[in-house]
Amino acid sequence: MTGLYQEVMQKAEQYFAQGLNCAQAVALSNLELLGEPTDGISRLAAGFGHGMNAGCTCGALSGGVLAIGCVLADVQTKGFDKRVVKAAAELHRRFVQEFGSTCCRTLRKKLSPLKNARCKQITAVTAAITLELLQDSVKNNHRLSV
Repeated sequence: MTGLYQEVMQKAEQYFAQGLNCAQAVALSNLELLGEPTDGISRLAAGFGHGMNAGCTCGALSGGVLAIGCVLADVQTKGFDKRVVKAAAELHRRFVQEFGSTCCRTLRKKLSPLKNARCKQITAVTAAITLELLQDSVKNNHRLSV
């Protein structure tokens, strides 16, 4: 992995260690590294941790999708934005390929008794995958939001 991917992983791990949830850590680490606005992102992602506190969709995945929307969607986007849904679908595919499931409950059950350490790792890896997808989209002439 290149330095930028290591940096986003370290930043996500630091946020997680400081008490941010997995969604907040993934979204903030990506947006900060890309120089995107982060106002309100922590609040937006607050309910996604621990699979929306119900053990459903992993918060790290949700945070990655949130970052993708913030970076790729136009300010006037309504409904589906092809760039966003394509990148979000690819993040989902890669997440399942890497971890075997998107379900927080399933992921945490597999991790017992090292749940927090593994969640921190999932958060870091998801941050790196998200950054890779965002960089690929930007390279393909998709503009960054302002």
